[in-house]
Amino acid sequence: MANFSEQLEAIKTLILSTAKSEKSFAYSTLQHLQEQSSTDESLIRSLVEFIPSVLPPIIGEIQDSDSDEEIVTLALKCLGFILYHPSLVAAIPMEYVHQVLESLARLIKMTKVKVVCNVGVWCISIQQLDASSLACHFDSLLMAIVHSLDNPVGSLSMTFEGIQAIFFFWTIFFMVAVMKLSTQISEKMRDSSSIWAAPIYRRLLSADKRERDMCIRCLLKIKSLIIPSPLALSKAIARDVKLKLLPGMKELLKQGKKVEALQAWGWFIGILGSYSLKTRQLVNEMLKIPEQTFSDPDPQVQIASQVAWEGLIDALVYVPSDICGPATIHQSEVQEIKVKSADKTEVNGGIVQGGGHSKGLKLIMTPLIGIMTSKAELSVQSSSLNTWCYLLHKLGSLVNDPHILDTVLEPMLKAVFNIVLEDRNIWVWRFCIHLLQDFVQSKIRCVNNVSHDDASHNLSARTGDISSPVSGECSLKNYPVKWLPWDCSQTDFFVRMIRMAFNQAVVATSCLEIRRVIYDATLKMFHMLLKGVQVDFAKPSTAYDIVMQSMNAILAIVKMVSESALHEEDATNDFQVTCLYFLEAITQELDPSILGSPLYRIALDIDVISNFQHTGGDRLKVLIGNSPRGFMDNVLPVIYLTVSYFSMVVQLSSKATSSKRTLQEAHRYFYNLLCSYDSLEVLHAVVTVLYAYVGTSSLPVWITIAKGLKDCIANDMMLLKIQPGSTGSLTVCHLLLHPFVICYLQKPLSMQKDGKSVTLPPVSSEKSMLEQVREMWVSLYCIVNSIHVQESSRRNQFAEDLCSSLNCFLQRINTGDYVPEVYASFSSQDHFCLLCADVAKCILENVHLEKVTPEAIKFGYTGSSGINNCLEFIAMLMKLLWTENSDASAIASVLRLLTSLIQLVGCLQWQEDIVCFTKAFYDTLLPWLSGVEAQNESINHELQQLWIEIIKTLQRSWPAINFDSSFLKLQAPLLEKTLDHPSSSISDPTITFWNSTYGDQTKLDFPPCLLRVLDKLSRLGKIKIQKKTVPTSPTEHDSSLKSVDTHPQYKVTSALNTCSKRVKLLQNMVDDACKKKLPSCPKRKRSELTERQKEVRRAQQGRTRDSSGHGPGIRTYTSVDFSQGNEDSQDSEDIRDPELILDLLRRVA
Repeated sequence: MANFSEQLEAIKTLILSTAKSEKSFAYSTLQHLQEQSSTDESLIRSLVEFIPSVLPPIIGEIQDSDSDEEIVTLALKCLGFILYHPSLVAAIPMEYVHQVLESLARLIKMTKVKVVCNVGVWCISIQQLDASSLACHFDSLLMAIVHSLDNPVGSLSMTFEGIQAIFFFWTIFFMVAVMKLSTQISEKMRDSSSIWAAPIYRRLLSADKRERDMCIRCLLKIKSLIIPSPLALSKAIARDVKLKLLPGMKELLKQGKKVEALQAWGWFIGILGSYSLKTRQLVNEMLKIPEQTFSDPDPQVQIASQVAWEGLIDALVYVPSDICGPATIHQSEVQEIKVKSADKTEVNGGIVQGGGHSKGLKLIMTPLIGIMTSKAELSVQSSSLNTWCYLLHKLGSLVNDPHILDTVLEPMLKAVFNIVLEDRNIWVWRFCIHLLQDFVQSKIRCVNNVSHDDASHNLSARTGDISSPVSGECSLKNYPVKWLPWDCSQTDFFVRMIRMAFNQAVVATSCLEIRRVIYDATLKMFHMLLKGVQVDFAKPSTAYDIVMQSMNAILAIVKMVSESALHEEDATNDFQVTCLYFLEAITQELDPSILGSPLYRIALDIDVISNFQHTGGDRLKVLIGNSPRGFMDNVLPVIYLTVSYFSMVVQLSSKATSSKRTLQEAHRYFYNLLCSYDSLEVLHAVVTVLYAYVGTSSLPVWITIAKGLKDCIANDMMLLKIQPGSTGSLTVCHLLLHPFVICYLQKPLSMQKDGKSVTLPPVSSEKSMLEQVREMWVSLYCIVNSIHVQESSRRNQFAEDLCSSLNCFLQRINTGDYVPEVYASFSSQDHFCLLCADVAKCILENVHLEKVTPEAIKFGYTGSSGINNCLEFIAMLMKLLWTENSDASAIASVLRLLTSLIQLVGCLQWQEDIVCFTKAFYDTLLPWLSGVEAQNESINHELQQLWIEIIKTLQRSWPAINFDSSFLKLQAPLLEKTLDHPSSSISDPTITFWNSTYGDQTKLDFPPCLLRVLDKLSRLGKIKIQKKTVPTSPTEHDSSLKSVDTHPQYKVTSALNTCSKRVKLLQNMVDDACKKKLPSCPKRKRSELTERQKEVRRAQQGRTRDSSGHGPGIRTYTSVDFSQGNEDSQDSEDIRDPELILDLLRRVA
């Protein structure tokens, strides 16, 4: 340390010496000591103390024009170290600062020695003086730097130092800005740019590569000072280009230096700026250069052309800082931007100049689109995307203008979305989709106050997992784009982009993994779009026309996705589910108040549904008598979605790739629709779709729909509250009828029509499917029917409505009026009949039978359960099952049906119900009872029990049935077979029935078909046939259905084969209170009443009570009685055989 201080003291003496050798030694020694002290703080402190004594001699050497070149050079080097080191430069007194700066500026301009000028400029370029001190000498220093750039001595190093000095001034510009001196410095730099910039950009055409590289680096650092360029600089470069620079670029092209020429071209056109609009001829000449290079086969030349094209963007695109500057965007600013973008007022002659922006943007976009649509290398396409992003960045907030979107954004996205994607270029698509997603998300970001960076991060995190194979040469620069919140008027644009991106996966891509990424990305973007649309839909200020325009645009995606899912042959299950997700997204993101509003009706333009409404409905009427009511021309948006969704589901269900996942999604979607919208409208839409695709195997879809409806009703019983006979009830009936139609169409038959045999080809299917259908049908019917039974006054009306449709259906297929055009089949031929049998059993077990009440007996009321259609359905089914009872499954179904039918018959009480049953079943039972020899033993047993129950029911009707000639005519065909039946278990009860009913009648006209049987049995003494008697008064024969005039009496009797006690209604034929005049019989005397007759008389007068201790009354039954066990009989000893009592009463009469 002591030696260092001593050397400094020696240097002081030597510097002041007049001898050249001593001065040279002194400055050399000082330079050496400075190098030693650069890493030693203690030595630096010594140099700080030495500065006041060494600076005056150095300044003197610089100012002395007669100083030796070597001495001045050494002195400048020592000065440069002092000006560079932070500790030393801070110790320079202020008066010396001004002297140093003035001396350096004067030296650079005056010296003729290259090395001296070079070192002087070097001192300026490395100095660390205070910015405010430099501002005072701005002009002199700038002139000195420009002098060095002009390089009068032709030194490359001098040029380098001059460029470094320019960069220093660019740095000072920002430093001074912090000190609130920016206006002064920036204006000085920009105003003088025509002076100092020219020496820099001219060297872009230098033959020396190092000189060109230095100029490019400098221009990149000071670009913000010269672009957008001041008018003076633009005019200056326009003169230079016309005179020297344009010929120089053409010469470089001739020499094969295309990259160098393009680098210069980009800077020249950028610096020319907006002034290029006033020098069109010159610009056209300049454009001929990149016109040649864009199509060059060398990728490097193409990339250089893309980079140079950014210069044209700088020239033609200028947006003021109040539009392009970064900051948080508020609604007031959004409105201001929209006004500015709409007005296109002139600002410095840039793109916002009215009317001229469109041509300029199209000029910029033309080569970029050409590159992306060509088979250029990935590095070239990457460069094209960089240039395009730079354009979006330069546009600032004006990028959100619809006209600019159509000109700049859409063409590029369209080009990218038409590329055949592979692993090597998927990154191009991902980059564009991220950019578009960021734009779409700007709406949500504004509402949720999410920052741009956070939103971009979240968006990137949700993107597909395919990594980009982008190498360093294909990397993309980060040019932020200032997206603003959009409004619903731009929905059409986003829809077009989503459709293009989605179609790319379907049409232009073969890799399934890439397809999955595309579907996921487009689906996410669709969700974002819908969220943004809902924001505007919720605003009262949104116009009706805008809502309808947006709705139509959104539903256009629905149609596109549906068509893609159905027409794509290689569609995977993931693809199908994604297509369904697109439709679900609309109901998830848009409010039901919009989708379910009658104000926003949409044209139903689905071809299959339209064809069904015009032709298919008529064909269906031939089969089921009526068809689901058609839609109006315009439907609710939610109905459009429902029809589209389930049209897709039904058609996808027939594809081999369809899986349970598709049906699970359909069930969830249908359930949500029923809970959120008008359930009957939604159900009608789904049922219409099922019948529109009735030729396909839609049973899995039917199961899904039925399950969704059942679950929804179970959750909310009031959800499906419909009036009997209404269109809602008819819709549910059509839903329940659908499996029958499908099973019939899938059943192979040989049918006769017009004398020709039509053979229907079978197609295999799993039997378990039909079992699922049966289970779901029964479950759904029970829950729907229970609601009607509880809520409706006509408790069987729903069952009647359903059976009416079933009857019409069975009638047409039995008569062969309808032969379907398309057939498939299950593995066996009896599935249709088995389904019908199980359904019939379900209907029988859930029918509600009206009870005969004491009030009805007392006041002579008549009633009915209203089950005519139900009985007719069972009867028609029995006819059909007669031909389908060969295998074990058919026999089991017939047995179940007969068991339920026996139970139903045993519970019939009202005369009208019993007569309706008689009319419906006597022709039906005829073949069954006639062919017992060829039938299964179990079926025969059930038939016997059914027949016994029928004849018992006929005798206990209320009011009592009049067994006259009319009723005999109705029963004649069946009595013909049963009176003389081979099986005594049928014939014996029938003979007993005859003797207790018709056998006591004297006014009978016997049908011809019964004469032979009656003659045979009467001669054998088995049946009674009374002789006719002459009536005492001329009266007409009563109808068999006419009720007895007098009030009946009653008695509790034990019922056979029933689960509880029943009341046996008895006609009081001999009660004096009836006052009914009996016909006289001269051959017969009235005898005294026997003990048994007296007992009957007491029963008729109500003197007995039932087993429970109650007075006279009647018990009736509903379907729940079918499952009850027999109760222990508690009848009193007065109970007698009802058949015997009836016989005694008739004898008394």
